[in-house]
Amino acid sequence: MSDVDLARWLYEGALALSEGRREEARRLLMQVIEHDEQNEQAWLWLSGAVDDPADQQIALENVLAINPYNAAAQAGLAWLRNQGHGASASEPIPVAPATPHDRSGPWVPPPPYDENDVVEIVCWQCQATLYSVAPFCWQCHAPVHSCNNCVFRDDPRCKPLQGLTNTLAWAAVNECPWWRPAAQR
Repeated sequence: MSDVDLARWLYEGALALSEGRREEARRLLMQVIEHDEQNEQAWLWLSGAVDDPADQQIALENVLAINPYNAAAQAGLAWLRNQGHGASASEPIPVAPATPHDRSGPWVPPPPYDENDVVEIVCWQCQATLYSVAPFCWQCHAPVHSCNNCVFRDDPRCKPLQGLTNTLAWAAVNECPWWRPAAQR
């Protein structure tokens, strides 16, 4: 199975779900997961494609097992628990630690970044060590130049300026002029 096939299935599954074709979305996303059970995005999209709240919870917990910082999965689990599904409401939901940046003011773009500077970073999806100039992770093939690998990952102010209002879009390749490689976690 090629990585191109997996990427195509993921894209087509997400598109099918977006267009309301849930059964097709489930089938495509399960194909991705059968070949790559560590695919964070496939699990996240699958959580929206399944009907049973218990299946939704399992998919979201798998996302957090891969990436405990995934805000969409945290929000999804919180929503399920508030609806009375899954684990008890008293059970804590894993939450990413807060960052010390002041985010109360308007977005002030950082100074220009020299893309020729090579920085060693950790892949947001599989935690593999890679370089900031790589287009995709060598291990899981997640895009490197994405919000999820950016030092401003958790800062919501720059995202609307780029049209990235959906957290799922943060995992895709973007051409953000403010992208900066995140330090190793």
